[in-house]
Amino acid sequence: MTTTTRTGRRAGLAAGAALALGASGLAGAVPAFAATLGDYEIAGVQFVNDDCSRNEYAIDASITGTTDDIGGFDRVEFQVWDDGTMKDSRILEVEVGTTRDLHAFLSFVGLYGTGAPGVGIMINDVDGAGSLVSTLDYVDPFFPDDVDGPCTFDVERIGGPTRIETAAMLSEQKFVMADTAVVATSKAYPDALTAAPWAAQLGAPLLLTDPGGLPQPTEDELLRLMPDDVFVVGGSKAVTDAVLDDIQAALPGATVERVSGADRYATAGAIAQRVVQDSSAELFVASGQDFPDALVLSALAARHQAPLVLVEHDAVPTATAAAVGGLSFDDVYAAGGTAVLTDDVLDAVSAGMPWTRYSGTDRYKTAEAVLEQFPAEGKVLVATGEDFPDSLTAVPVAARTGAGVALTRPDAVPTGVLEEIERLTTGFSFPLITIVGGEAAVHASVETQLQGLVDALGQPAERSADQQTEANLPQE
Repeated sequence: MTTTTRTGRRAGLAAGAALALGASGLAGAVPAFAATLGDYEIAGVQFVNDDCSRNEYAIDASITGTTDDIGGFDRVEFQVWDDGTMKDSRILEVEVGTTRDLHAFLSFVGLYGTGAPGVGIMINDVDGAGSLVSTLDYVDPFFPDDVDGPCTFDVERIGGPTRIETAAMLSEQKFVMADTAVVATSKAYPDALTAAPWAAQLGAPLLLTDPGGLPQPTEDELLRLMPDDVFVVGGSKAVTDAVLDDIQAALPGATVERVSGADRYATAGAIAQRVVQDSSAELFVASGQDFPDALVLSALAARHQAPLVLVEHDAVPTATAAAVGGLSFDDVYAAGGTAVLTDDVLDAVSAGMPWTRYSGTDRYKTAEAVLEQFPAEGKVLVATGEDFPDSLTAVPVAARTGAGVALTRPDAVPTGVLEEIERLTTGFSFPLITIVGGEAAVHASVETQLQGLVDALGQPAERSADQQTEANLPQE
């Protein structure tokens, strides 16, 4: 596998989920240099079964950036605490002088409330290094809903008999709530490829549809979520107006909007314009003519809150050039060797800025090279590399949970990819490898292989112990 870099100079809500609504109301003054917290919403679920329990919390918060922590952006950290121990956290950014709705997803394995009741949710202003500036608000205790449901660690599978059902199941099990949903065709990859990073930023699942009408599993999931906004990506040839009519009939109170262009390149450009970049101004580039090398690149773009555009093997389409001209970026990343994207194309689309190519001898070696860019956070989603839908619908889940997306052959995980999965999960008390897709897409032999990897990791020396405390959040 190869990573090539060229430098240059620039030319020119779940049903029944516990819910809390709030606005910043902490006792005591918040420093004037802290970000401003507006309305926010917390939803929480604790899935409980005989094996374990898993807590999941979704926080939607309106944040106004006030202080330049890094590259013109203000940083805010969302945390969940239980019995004096921070269980998970996520740092997000908002540009100074703007107000944005940020979407944070937090999770941990284990029963809450063995000491203090419920859990504690904290929203902090932090500096460029992630150190605390001030607490904007908190809720302690917050009580999630206890529900019977999936609670596994080590290895789990989420998959149905079809790609459409798998996408709906993934949304149902990984999105406690969502005010927005994104829908793309299940028949072709380009729209879903470029929409996945945008969906991740919106805190939205990526659902799939038939071109001529909304399938029942997708409708059922939309009815569960009851989003305020639904974006349908792609032109009328990819997704007919009948689908938009079906969504509007199912959700009469929602705003249903098509996002499209004259072709796949123009659609990708239209979506790229809607992605709000963070302090690392980057552009991701993929082939609009074949999907394998682009699959995991979409997940990396989502993690970096960066737009993804499409090019041809040896040409930059006019629509792509126009979209790139309206974007600001300092670095460009692409996937695939010169047989997929020529150096001249990357030189042209990067407009003189440095670019990096991730490539290998086949799609799995390329996927390995991209997966190496993900930090270890104990979670990985694994999908087939032989087709596109499962891996792309996994992207918004991966982005919200801090997971990498790994591609596998249907019957076995390639050695290099397996080594990366091991790196990403080693040393964590409750690692989680999620196979996305049914056994027709990812065979049972892969599940056995991954379970063997987890078993070989050995039991961590220490898993978090229960504490008897009066509050979940740390006390002064």
